[in-house]
Amino acid sequence: MQVMLAWFAAAPLPEAARAARWDRFERAAAEVVPDTWRRHEFGGDDWGVLVLHPADPGAYRWPTVGTEGPVTAVSLGIPVGLDTAGGPTALAARLLAGADVHREAVPPFGLLALDRDRFALQQDWLGMARVFTGAADGVTAWCTRPSLLAAFLHGRARPDLAGWTSYTLCGHFGGDLSPIDGTRLLRPGERVTGHRRAEGGWHLGTELRYGTDDVVCGGYADQGRPLDERLDRAADALTRAAASLHPLHDAEVTLGLSGGKDSRLIAATLIAAGRTPRLVTNDDTPAEGEVARRLVQLLREKRGLRPDHRTQLAGAPASVLGTGLRERARRLAHLHDHQFPSTYLARPAVRDRLPETTRAASLTGAAGELAVGFWYPAADADPAPTPEQAGLAKLLAGVPHAAAAPEALAAERDRVTAVLTHARGLGLRDEHLVDYLYLVERMRRWCTSAYLTGMVTPFLAPGFVATTFALSVAQKRDRLLHTALIARLVPEWAEVPFVSAATGPSTAARVWEGDGVAAVADLLDTAHGPLTGLMRRPAVERALRTAVRDGRPDPRVLQQFTALAVASERLEPGTTGAPTGATYARLVAPPRPRTPATGRLAALRWIRRTRLGDRLWVTVRRRVRGR
Repeated sequence: MQVMLAWFAAAPLPEAARAARWDRFERAAAEVVPDTWRRHEFGGDDWGVLVLHPADPGAYRWPTVGTEGPVTAVSLGIPVGLDTAGGPTALAARLLAGADVHREAVPPFGLLALDRDRFALQQDWLGMARVFTGAADGVTAWCTRPSLLAAFLHGRARPDLAGWTSYTLCGHFGGDLSPIDGTRLLRPGERVTGHRRAEGGWHLGTELRYGTDDVVCGGYADQGRPLDERLDRAADALTRAAASLHPLHDAEVTLGLSGGKDSRLIAATLIAAGRTPRLVTNDDTPAEGEVARRLVQLLREKRGLRPDHRTQLAGAPASVLGTGLRERARRLAHLHDHQFPSTYLARPAVRDRLPETTRAASLTGAAGELAVGFWYPAADADPAPTPEQAGLAKLLAGVPHAAAAPEALAAERDRVTAVLTHARGLGLRDEHLVDYLYLVERMRRWCTSAYLTGMVTPFLAPGFVATTFALSVAQKRDRLLHTALIARLVPEWAEVPFVSAATGPSTAARVWEGDGVAAVADLLDTAHGPLTGLMRRPAVERALRTAVRDGRPDPRVLQQFTALAVASERLEPGTTGAPTGATYARLVAPPRPRTPATGRLAALRWIRRTRLGDRLWVTVRRRVRGR
């Protein structure tokens, strides 16, 4: 994890103006960046770069900042998949020379290259590296945290309602959208270049280089190639991605081994390459733990391998509910600048500040869904939805549609429809449109590896992604790529069934448990900014009432409203009222006793409850209505 701010002005700035901007940034950064982090500063009167990162690099052999001669390289992530010969400055020099150094990168990875009076900033091909941009008063800036960028440029952070509309409906910010007004995420493959004028000030240029559409269209065009050739390409991409991490990280790598297909394929790739990882399994769903233990047992029996395998409860109620829901939400929003999925509110509370030390490298099976039709409708669906209908239904599932404000739902449906229209314009057809949506929306903006340096996603190797678009819809439904490669790499695993976190009961905490009901009820009373207006408050109260009655409400309603309300408290000052306890009192009030019927009414009700009485009642009613 690192924090970077880079700014370039159209003309030199007075010292007082520069000092004011830096002061705003430093005060905002001090709330989240530890004092022990190392600082790197570069700049002059018309530009500046500040990089902050943990002082101890841990086991990583690739420095965040590297300088050799006039060239300085700032790496935003780990360059997994790239040719790293010569180190960071050699990579930066190739970028300055115009090369597409990001073509083979496993996202996220961004690179800033500085050389005297010129610079280049490169986003990865998926647009996943968290580099946001904005401009004000002749200054254009880029930062890894949108709130800090807004503090530097404007002195305040206000919510971007379009971004939060997307967050509400999708569960994450869509496209290039940001939680903060006046900022946006760099686009896939976006490159920014700058040259300093002789009289001072910078001339800036922006272009789109090799990006998502190039990867997807290249793979889609290969559908006619022999199947073995396509499988070989996928296996090679995974192997090279995993192997490229080892020269960059001098320690054992951890892989989250679930009971599913994605992590099993990555584990098989590593084992076949002679690089058995340390394994960890979340045991909240017992079926997943049982399958993972069986896989490890087979390695011992068939290969004599004894990998380090640890099981854990990721959402054990005792570790989650010790911190109240509101505080868990506040910390999650503060640490990740509002961008983390609200599903993590049912996990233990995160730290209040960025970590003092660098986390060890790990591998995740995210993005394997692209090869198995994860978002496809059922093959026997009748009537079968169009790809556009299927994609919209899957992506716009952050909350039930009845819980969203109608205008918010309409706006986000229009935005996503435009993405699907663009995909059709590329030549994609059938359910490959759904896969495109999953890649550019869910993987780009939801995947947690974007926020954790060293969490590597091998399935985002561009060669693997391209191969998923080279498969037919039927081949994906049959999980052909996973089953064929697992059988090829670790045959003893081929017959072990796949399970998922949805298989069987889970012991994980629920968002309404602990103080959850009281916390959300309090937020209904106090949070009244525009952000909370993106959801229908009666729907939230109904979900709470279900929880109070020992039912199982839809957790999305409570999680998303909590995230919106906590964001509103920070980003919409002046809209938060004093707590009243009114909503909670309504929820826990005993139901009103029913007044017993007396006299003729009671007799009629008794008659109606008998079989003969009911028949007489129906007969009389028909005759009366017939008149």
